[in-house]
Amino acid sequence: MPRPAGAGGLLSGGVWAIQAFSIDGHEETLPSQARGWIALHDDGTASGSYGCTPFHAQAEVTATHLTLGKEVTPLPAPSRSPAPPSEGPGPCHPEDIAADPTLADFEKKVKAAFSGELSLSTKHTPGYSRELHMKNQQGHDIQLAQARRADFFQIRWQLVDTTFYDEHGPEFAAGDQMYFDFHDNGQVSGKLGCNDFTAEATFTGTHLYFDEAELTTQHTCSDKVMKEEASVLATLKKSLNYSYWAEPETLSMSLNEDLAFPAREHGFSLRGIPRR
Repeated sequence: MPRPAGAGGLLSGGVWAIQAFSIDGHEETLPSQARGWIALHDDGTASGSYGCTPFHAQAEVTATHLTLGKEVTPLPAPSRSPAPPSEGPGPCHPEDIAADPTLADFEKKVKAAFSGELSLSTKHTPGYSRELHMKNQQGHDIQLAQARRADFFQIRWQLVDTTFYDEHGPEFAAGDQMYFDFHDNGQVSGKLGCNDFTAEATFTGTHLYFDEAELTTQHTCSDKVMKEEASVLATLKKSLNYSYWAEPETLSMSLNEDLAFPAREHGFSLRGIPRR
């Protein structure tokens, strides 16, 4: 049976990323390389990352509280890895902790914040994602935002344009004929404008990368659409490590190559459309 859906159902099946963290009202600095997140599973466990180090623990959740228990067997790591970033350090890994006191201190605080019984509350600001707050009795307050909602795999994601930091290129000429259908078995299918394609999609928390992207048909279209298709396919074949963000309120999604600094990040913007 599915676990009780804490915070009005928001915790069921979604992925939540740490956006801010405070202790006794004092906001802590989030290291640029840290990527903290948490997700709850139907088997009574929660997985996530304290920032650089993954965890997997027993979890009890009600509508208003979450309690993380003892650590259990770690979830298996993906058999593949994304390509290393060509620019920037990329997000941190567990082995980075020993050499970086700032990361070590941050992870220690986040781990303490996730201990004990956590009260759950939400805040909704019009035009923005819903915030989830997890607070313990020691004064820790973790603010999270939903990176992936429970019905993510039922949504068709149309590629709208390419992005470069906060700038957008022109919309793709192919319109709704360029899209991704993600499947919870690790596959992605869809169309890149002219031809159908398939790939393997690996999700790790708030990250996503593609492997073995290939066209499965050999149709021809206008020169513009064919050039767009070739460009997107070439990007998918690079197996870049994307941070993804699927806005639950607006059905918009972003994929940005995670270099651990934002000034030179490339990516895509997408919008949710009905599957036909």
